[in-house]
Amino acid sequence: MTRFGSFVPILALAALPLTGCWDFNNPSANEWDVQIIGDSVFDLSGDIHDVLQNLSGKSYKDRSVSGAKISAIDSQLGKALSRSSLNTIIADGGANDILQGSMDCDSDPLTQGCLDVLDYIADTMWNMVVDMYYGPSDDLAWLGYYHVKGSEAEKNEAIDYVYDNLYPDLFDLTPYGGSSVTGTVSGYGEYSGSYLGGFGTFVLDPRNYIFSSDIKSDDIHPTASGSQKLANLIWGVMVQQGMYR
Repeated sequence: MTRFGSFVPILALAALPLTGCWDFNNPSANEWDVQIIGDSVFDLSGDIHDVLQNLSGKSYKDRSVSGAKISAIDSQLGKALSRSSLNTIIADGGANDILQGSMDCDSDPLTQGCLDVLDYIADTMWNMVVDMYYGPSDDLAWLGYYHVKGSEAEKNEAIDYVYDNLYPDLFDLTPYGGSSVTGTVSGYGEYSGSYLGGFGTFVLDPRNYIFSSDIKSDDIHPTASGSQKLANLIWGVMVQQGMYR
């Protein structure tokens, strides 16, 4: 993974196995200083947005699009960063690059092609986080992917690879003068991340809390119960870290 400057990226994995991009849920927003970017984990049902609205009393601006690859999510971020008063970004992304691509991420061990695409996603996310750091946003809550099931379960090795081999480096800003943070949202997941100046970036890990019953019959997307857990994980991190919400 190419490195430049004095900053660190983040990466996570979440997506929709569809060809093309589809905006299924674009709710009316009354809070534009918190914005959601990403793919179908947010967009397909809209349940995470709705739970967050119940928790916060606000309808966050949701730019997520089902089927979006990481480059499209980067474009969503660009639109979000055009708001000078933006405070908090909630995000996910990356798995559509695998699910819609030609590389093999089902093999054990992971193929070089799969590792290459993970590297590409990481580089893109690095640029996104640098843009957030220098832009108006103060905080980023990045939702990592959970273990999928059934026909898609072989991809769990790639998911674990991201957590085990990329996150420990990508979220540690202490070599650059930052401070590290870890925490747990009881019943919903763990998180880790760093602060660098006034900018906080966190990756959220729901793997031990999302079960087969929380995943739809397509073996990938969260059910209503899964979305409830994911939204409460996001909300818990926002509350614990004092994010604008």
